[in-house]
Amino acid sequence: MLAKTAQSLLSALALGLMLSFSAVAADLAQLKAAGTVGERSNGLLGLVKPDAPVEVKAFVDNINAQRQAEYQRIAAKNGVSPEEVARLTAQKVINQAAPGQFVDTGSGWQQR
Repeated sequence: MLAKTAQSLLSALALGLMLSFSAVAADLAQLKAAGTVGERSNGLLGLVKPDAPVEVKAFVDNINAQRQAEYQRIAAKNGVSPEEVARLTAQKVINQAAPGQFVDTGSGWQQR
């Protein structure tokens, strides 16, 4: 039952994220490839380079706000916590990180 719920959550999240973020995907991919931002275990983006320009920080904050809203929407629809949705999403996104990208699984930034 839990596996089916998790799969349903991930499918819904993937679709929502693709629709919501398709316009910024190229910019995000470039920032990840440059090692400026990375995926964190909490389902949010993080700044790998803390001295990133203000525009990059605002970009990351905007994407994180959209992600949190989507996590809340999916959680409410499925009767789980937003944190659980974020955790499941983080696992999937981190596992799919391209070589060279940075991820933080809880012990600091690591390059794939």
